[in-house]
Amino acid sequence: MKGRTKMSQTDRDAEFAAVALPGAVGRERPSAPSRFRQLPDTIQSGLAQYDTAETILAKNNGLGPGFNMMRHLLSLVILSHHCRVAVAGLFAGAAFVKKLDEPGMAVFVLKDPAAAAFDKMGGLTALSFSHLQATEIIQELLRPGLIALVGMFFALSGFLVTGSAIKNPDLKTFFINRVLRIVPALSVEVTLCALLVGPLLTQLPLSQYLSEYQFYRYFGNIVGHVTFELPGLFLHNPWPEMVNANLWTLPWELWCYVFAFALLFAHMISSETRKVRWITLLVGAALVAELLAYFIDPATFNVRSDSTRLAGWYLVFMFFFGMVFRLNARYVPIHWVIFAISAACYAGIMWLNVLLPLAGIFLTYCTVYIGMQSFKAFDRLFRQDLSYGIYLYGFPITQATIDISQRVLGPDHRLSLAVILPIVVVLTLGFASFSWNVIEKPALRLRRFYQRPA
Repeated sequence: MKGRTKMSQTDRDAEFAAVALPGAVGRERPSAPSRFRQLPDTIQSGLAQYDTAETILAKNNGLGPGFNMMRHLLSLVILSHHCRVAVAGLFAGAAFVKKLDEPGMAVFVLKDPAAAAFDKMGGLTALSFSHLQATEIIQELLRPGLIALVGMFFALSGFLVTGSAIKNPDLKTFFINRVLRIVPALSVEVTLCALLVGPLLTQLPLSQYLSEYQFYRYFGNIVGHVTFELPGLFLHNPWPEMVNANLWTLPWELWCYVFAFALLFAHMISSETRKVRWITLLVGAALVAELLAYFIDPATFNVRSDSTRLAGWYLVFMFFFGMVFRLNARYVPIHWVIFAISAACYAGIMWLNVLLPLAGIFLTYCTVYIGMQSFKAFDRLFRQDLSYGIYLYGFPITQATIDISQRVLGPDHRLSLAVILPIVVVLTLGFASFSWNVIEKPALRLRRFYQRPA
């Protein structure tokens, strides 16, 4: 056609790249990779009308205002649950036997597996409600909450540890901080159990108690080599031989710190957008791999270790879910509707026993949501951080209280949870306060000698 110049290929490509969209006439459409890179900014602009985890943290000097309440509440609920089982006995009084292939671990199983009234691992769909009592049905409806307790602790830990690492990414600081937070108080608790509680309450002669290999092995708890038994201790308790059941989480917590240290060593824990994306993709890829493994072999890769807790390896996932939420805090809206949906999804997954690997994502959001709320009345009541002390001392105090009660009242006396629990709570809070003021707080003060200013 006359008057029209020939269009080069370059010009033609440029013309096709320009689109006439309503409100965007002549605007250049980004390529697919560009749109992917711009997606977080698009999400952030869409969330501008809501408070995000990042904005709430910024208003509270980088701290989640509700995490203090959550730590203590979770610790006290776990203490109460353990006390209930320790008073009533394992397996609701059904006959059990000890597994002898795990020395020092005080692991018991049902003597007759068929004696179980119903499969507590199968979810609500596996139950026959016509054969269950009302109390049993209520217990099964509440079971997702029981299973969530330790998982929420690990998600909370991942969130807080990551925030600390972002502020101060120095490797030496990270390592020493973790050691000072865990080892001093743990060392004192393990030593008190072995050198005070054991000699006072063991049913063996003191010379034999001190000469047993089990006595020396118990000190391995200080470095994460878990042992639950001390020679001759708590042999006739309803939950026999178990000195401190809470220590089962120690190895998994150490693995979380090892992986976090490796990421910090690789300079991957950072607020830089590129690194945040890589960590998010890595955790997402691990979750996809776990989903595939679960579908192939659900028994081996079951997220639930038993009817009361998540599998140890999945707790490591929970830690990294917390890490991902902290790294992406600016994209995490804090809204009660999302919290309600997440809680319902988590409970539904547990009740129906489907897609279990995804449960941790919803549980982590619930953890972060509660952590971003304010509980000023609770904070005025608990000005000290007693949660770690409750974790360390709650179970040994429970077992010692039951043991002494049986000796005073007689082995056939029926123990009452209404009497034992208040005694245990008061004693545990007292020891936790001792641990915080005498051991933990002074140990944490040592940080001023090596920690760089954030």
